Amino acid sequence: MATAGSDSNNFVDDKEVSECAVCLQPYVHPAQLPCGHIFCFLCVKGIANQSKKCAMCRQEIPRNFVKHPHLLGEVNEGDSDIFEGCYQWYYEGRNGWWQYDERTSKELEVAYKSGERTCELLIAGFLYVMDFETMLQLRRNDPSRRRKIKRDLASIDKKGVAGLRTSESNQNSAQNCTQSNDINPTMSRDEHLEQAQEPTVCLTDSQDVANA
Repeated sequence: MATAGSDSNNFVDDKEVSECAVCLQPYVHPAQLPCGHIFCFLCVKGIANQSKKCAMCRQEIPRNFVKHPHLLGEVNEGDSDIFEGCYQWYYEGRNGWWQYDERTSKELEVAYKSGERTCELLIAGFLYVMDFETMLQLRRNDPSRRRKIKRDLASIDKKGVAGLRTSESNQNSAQNCTQSNDINPTMSRDEHLEQAQEPTVCLTDSQDVANA
């Protein structure tokens, strides 16, 4: 599985380039290909699984790049926003739960809190339908490709973020975020929304704030 790198000296300068050429949005976990072009990691994953060539210069992407990407900076769980009630969004992988990247998480949260039954999101080059009633992610052109999703506490054990292992992946950060009520990830949307109105307490330290 992909592991985050720490080559901070090559981190993209926002004054020069601030948007990914694939999704035309600000970089999320920027990854640099051997040809030198930079894209969001999930955008690279999408083109690597489909055209297998750089979207800018058409140079071939190494077969093992997705598993061993050249990331420009660390990937930290604390970089993602924590939603009301100390929640985050997760999808189920083969060996546990992974946190969605911050952009996808925000889009899921907006649709969920708006009361929508489903929403469509582009992830790694594929269009997915997110069903909030069944809590499933289904590929639009192949519904048999599905996985479970859930909205749960940001402090739960997780494998990493968007397929990338983080420095916090093997640690339980329960001390950073506590809630006065027990959370049941199988609760319905209405029950979640009702519980979200109840008072909660989030505890952070200076290091967590610095990483936010």
